[in-house]
Amino acid sequence: MDIQRISNQDGHFACSKYGQQWAGPDGDRLTLALALLKQLSAETIALNSFADHLEYTPSVSIDEIIQLSTGWIIDEDASLQLHAHRKGFVVAITESKEEPRWPDFDTTEIPVETQNELNEQWNAEVSGVSQGAYVSQAQHVLASSSRLGLMAQVNQEKLVWPPRQLNSSGQRIDSPTVQLSETATILTWTRLSAAGAPSEFSGRAPVLDGVGTVLVAFDEGPKGVFMLADDENGVPEIDGTVRFEIRRLYGQDGVIHYGLKAILTKS
Repeated sequence: MDIQRISNQDGHFACSKYGQQWAGPDGDRLTLALALLKQLSAETIALNSFADHLEYTPSVSIDEIIQLSTGWIIDEDASLQLHAHRKGFVVAITESKEEPRWPDFDTTEIPVETQNELNEQWNAEVSGVSQGAYVSQAQHVLASSSRLGLMAQVNQEKLVWPPRQLNSSGQRIDSPTVQLSETATILTWTRLSAAGAPSEFSGRAPVLDGVGTVLVAFDEGPKGVFMLADDENGVPEIDGTVRFEIRRLYGQDGVIHYGLKAILTKS
């Protein structure tokens, strides 16, 4: 996520490129924290009261999301503390459990109507909408380590991703052990129209002028399909490169599913 970052004697602070009043179409305090943590050397950190300031409950624990996607270790006795602003979309890493002095950030004017429409759609999704490809909570938790951390399984000397329980012969595949690259190459792409988007995205698609997706290949062999993020000013190109960030994917059964989205890299 393109974030604004300020580091000073009080700690490290971040908000979205839009400013502290909005975290973006698929962002929130958790995705901001993940982006900030990935810009720093991984250490141990305490969550403090961070979870109390999230809008929705994640489908996988915050500890797991942070540790799988950033390399940071959660330890409530750690000297570093993770904070979230009570009202604005700003996060901080400090050495004190006390609420920090929040700095000011630049603001990009985004139509209030757009923000309100997207917020309403997220509320509707979390409350319950038709799911075109329903994934149970148990399945989601089982696959989270692979999908959040880009960990692949080894099956008959080939790498398998996304994760599977059985191979084509019906034999069980071992747990993921191989880390995939943090970038991949675009094989093809499409943009789902507002009317043609899956039902779980159909409410947000009209506001976002459709949903972009890419089929990519990792250097290690596996291929996968990812939704695009932050592509409002960019167009995918065959053989172009993407990197990955954790964002909100969709709401379901009272929780938010987080996952990797593809970000176009600048050539």
